[in-house]
Amino acid sequence: MPETELLPALPAEIRPRDDLPIDPAAARIGVLSGCDRNRELVLDPNERTHGVGNNDGLFMLRLVEPCLAISRLHITPKYFRQTRVRWNLNRADLIWNVISDVDQNPLTLDVARKMLETTKVPVINPPRLVSMTRRHDLPPRLAGLDGVHAPQCLLLKYPTRERVEKLLKERDFRFPAILRRTGSHNGEVVGIVDSLDGLEPIFGDRKSEYYLIEFVDVRRADGLYRKTRFFFVGDEIITRQHIIGDEWSVHGRSSRSAADDDPRFVESAAMLIDGFEALPEATRAAVHAIRERIGLDYCGLDCCLMEDGTVVVFECNATMNFNPRFRNARTQHNRAALPRMVSALSKLVVAKTGIPPAPQP
Repeated sequence: MPETELLPALPAEIRPRDDLPIDPAAARIGVLSGCDRNRELVLDPNERTHGVGNNDGLFMLRLVEPCLAISRLHITPKYFRQTRVRWNLNRADLIWNVISDVDQNPLTLDVARKMLETTKVPVINPPRLVSMTRRHDLPPRLAGLDGVHAPQCLLLKYPTRERVEKLLKERDFRFPAILRRTGSHNGEVVGIVDSLDGLEPIFGDRKSEYYLIEFVDVRRADGLYRKTRFFFVGDEIITRQHIIGDEWSVHGRSSRSAADDDPRFVESAAMLIDGFEALPEATRAAVHAIRERIGLDYCGLDCCLMEDGTVVVFECNATMNFNPRFRNARTQHNRAALPRMVSALSKLVVAKTGIPPAPQP
């Protein structure tokens, strides 16, 4: 099925691709995308645009095709000032918001919020909830959950020694800590600091904002660090990644050198193949509690599952990609997550729209 467009309400002469057929049996999904870097409204769904701070939900939904009629609805921070076109959200059965990083896209998310206030169409990842997942918002939101530890995180805006010192005392913050710029991902950190003096290089910086995150040593008895990524898709939880490394900043490259018979490789493969349901009941309960507290229908959780069962939260937000391209021949066990993901996506669409999957041709 070709991609179809939810046609703009006005004016008719610029409505794109008006002649494309829409399968009447398919749920029509409007995927809301855009970012603060892009000020040009793009109507052609095939034209590349900046996607910084957008997750790969659109790509994942296309894996469920041809059961869905998917349209990309591009918006910009100046959407309401551009009088040429307005997306008619009421023509959709479901709006799926992939604008996910509030640090990078606060203006576009605010536009999305205002747009969605005008429709009663169900929404995946309402901008209001997305805006509540900044790193410094998580510790208070997850406070009190059994078996969950969300390390302290401070937002440093216009940092000066006096301001930061006052904030540290107010929050009883303890070093060492991880310093990173807001909106950074993929292990991009400024470094680990041991004291207030270690923050000296950022004092007086009026261009960037920073997160100061309590460093938690999550090494197990074997001296190794672990990071597990779960995806929340509606009520479903999918184990997408389990990485083991020698350094505290654990990412995909951390375990690439492990041999096939290395215990690290065996453990990582087992976690993906066995899936979420194979985890201890207490761990599953803690992760489900995080899912319910965050409230998003589509997002990821990066965490460490400690030996005592505690779930140490690194981050939990919608700015995570599933990345279903499994090119590494040695890590094909990652494919075990894909059919679970596609099934969960299909169930979520049905739950939100009440429309069963369209028959495949």
